[in-house]
Amino acid sequence: MKAESGRVTYGSRAFHQDATEAMAGDIVRGLIETITNSDDAYGDKNGKIRVEIEHRHGPWQVITRDRAKGMSAARLKTAIVHLGERTSGFESGESVRGNLGRGAKDLAAFGPVTFESICDDRFARLLLSPDGLYSLDPERDATVQDRDRLGIPRGNGTVVTVAVNENIRCPQHAKLVTKLSKHYQLRDIMADQRREVSLFDLNHKKSDILRYTYPVLPVEFSGDVEIAGYAGVKARVTVSRNHDCYDDPQSDPLRPAGLLVKGRRAIYENTLFKFESNSFAGWFSGRVECPYIDDLASDYDRRLFVKQPQEPSNPIPIITRRRDGLQHTHPFYRALAAAVEPILGSLVRAEEERARKHKSSESAVMRRTLDALGRDLSRLIDEDLREIDDDGLPGSGDKNPPYVKLIPEQATLYLGEDKTITAVVRADVGIQLVTCQMEPAGVAELVDGSAVKLSPHRKRPDLLTGQIRLRPLLEDESLLTVTAGEHSALALIEVRPEREIVEVEVPPPDHLQFERSTYRMSWTRKKRIRVLAPIELVDAEGKNVRVHSSDAGVVVRGDVELSLDEDREFYFGDVLVEARTLGAQSTLSANLGAVIATCRVVVTKDEEGPNIIIRIVPEEAGTRRSVVEQKEDHTLIKIMGFHPAIKRYLGSAPEFPLQDLSVSRALVAEIIADQAARVVMERKFPTATGEEQLDAARFYVEHYRYLTKYLSRCHKALIGDREIGDDATPDEPAAEHQSVG
Repeated sequence: MKAESGRVTYGSRAFHQDATEAMAGDIVRGLIETITNSDDAYGDKNGKIRVEIEHRHGPWQVITRDRAKGMSAARLKTAIVHLGERTSGFESGESVRGNLGRGAKDLAAFGPVTFESICDDRFARLLLSPDGLYSLDPERDATVQDRDRLGIPRGNGTVVTVAVNENIRCPQHAKLVTKLSKHYQLRDIMADQRREVSLFDLNHKKSDILRYTYPVLPVEFSGDVEIAGYAGVKARVTVSRNHDCYDDPQSDPLRPAGLLVKGRRAIYENTLFKFESNSFAGWFSGRVECPYIDDLASDYDRRLFVKQPQEPSNPIPIITRRRDGLQHTHPFYRALAAAVEPILGSLVRAEEERARKHKSSESAVMRRTLDALGRDLSRLIDEDLREIDDDGLPGSGDKNPPYVKLIPEQATLYLGEDKTITAVVRADVGIQLVTCQMEPAGVAELVDGSAVKLSPHRKRPDLLTGQIRLRPLLEDESLLTVTAGEHSALALIEVRPEREIVEVEVPPPDHLQFERSTYRMSWTRKKRIRVLAPIELVDAEGKNVRVHSSDAGVVVRGDVELSLDEDREFYFGDVLVEARTLGAQSTLSANLGAVIATCRVVVTKDEEGPNIIIRIVPEEAGTRRSVVEQKEDHTLIKIMGFHPAIKRYLGSAPEFPLQDLSVSRALVAEIIADQAARVVMERKFPTATGEEQLDAARFYVEHYRYLTKYLSRCHKALIGDREIGDDATPDEPAAEHQSVG
């Protein structure tokens, strides 16, 4: 048999597997590819990029349009058909992005891709299938019809259309706006005034300009660092201090914290290097700019192409195949990290020292009160959010809704609290008003009268909706009848006594236990779950608690080291739990010596109300007295102790010596209640545009309804009845209070 030589066949299955691995089923990755390609095509010139998304069940389309330099048929074939070829200009040092010669080819992971381009009045089209097969039309003169269809009335340009398979999830328009605007790989493009990127919703004919603005932050370090082992190579490092400390994981491409590692044009990753797990590193963001990264990538490709041995300093490709950053095992990356980490480390240590000096802004009494109030508000907000979700409207799958429907059809009202009932009417009924009647009368009144105006449903063009506001008058039951033309619907209304305000205080445990017996978690989210133990048990068994999950869909991230709550005389600790599988039901077991405690965790689409944590901090946020931050496993309400209107009552930071006075706690109660009401209002009214415009009167009615409820709880927790009026005693002259500022 004669010796043979040849090239390994790269089959359709291998092509599809590689493309699928690169894109990981995430359409955002595909859009990053098309947007960066268009940006590269414009170079330093001004230009617009338009991304169009079709939102619907079944196969859907993604279209990216630019009016840059365009491509000829020959260029299309070279760029798309030949795997691994050096065709982008990246290899010759042009200011473009490059990634292993694959680029737009990987878009085929989502479905068939059509590339259409006009270059020098010539039209070219190439169709790429998911199996790697392609068809290239003969190049011809561009017609007026070509230009009209592609949206390129003159000059050159390219349109890329992906027919996305129905098994690929299409994010909501608003979520795509956020993901694309803030994604670290696109931030320079979105911040570039020469570039205008727009996202167009083909279903609702709605367009948003995607823009990112880098925050203006104090610079803690700026300078060049030399990279050991690479003679003459330097990286420009800039580190700034964020206004807040962020704890988003590196896997979150939208996180504000982190250093952007950049070549000539591409941002390769957002990293805190070895400080990723350090909670104080979240104070910092910035850049590590090093064009030599591109030189390494290009030189590796060149040597591979001409069959030269690779250099020991560049033995593997430095850009990862999966588009998730740089190869951390590459010698250059290790040297780069070694050069940057001392700079970042010194800043992190300074933050740790600052935190030790100002460990807490609250007194022990205030800390204990805010912790209890946070748990109480979590339950109260959970109740209101569930009520809002229960008041949802018929979904898109309900093709034949009733002519009239009331949501909910059975409602409980509490004296002193208004309640809103939603009337949903089919548009083909042909009316704009519904009439309402209570029978018997006197149990609840119709606040806005018996006639309620309807407006279009924001998602269902075949439906109209109206809001019926009820005010309970006396304890009893009544029927609400809503009539729309010849059709009507009923709702049972039950009025109960005013809700009792119950102060929630965690009693000292007499055994090892979880704070609650059951938790509900949202799929893919994390939550901190608290474990409690009496002093006697910890003295006997130690502080380290091992926690296990009975279901792989609920993962425990580490064990628990208990800390002593000296005021309440028991130990506590938090375990981080991650919900990985929708529908998973797990029993968590906490082991302290021979003692075992359990709780149940259920993974659902919707999580229970936010885990509220309240802090008084020695910070300011412009005109805002407080801010709400959505953390990975809790909602943080931060009261800005440096705000002039707050500092006057709390005293000078960071000790805030007057915080335990009743007048100060009353102010804190007002601020917390206002932010709690805001959390609920943002869920209830996520949008207010067009025909959904929320009028001021209705907004304040709804806002004050929740605010009144939360004010009662906050004031009750922070100020006891016996404390009212007790601050101004003969031992505390009023003049002393007036001097605080």
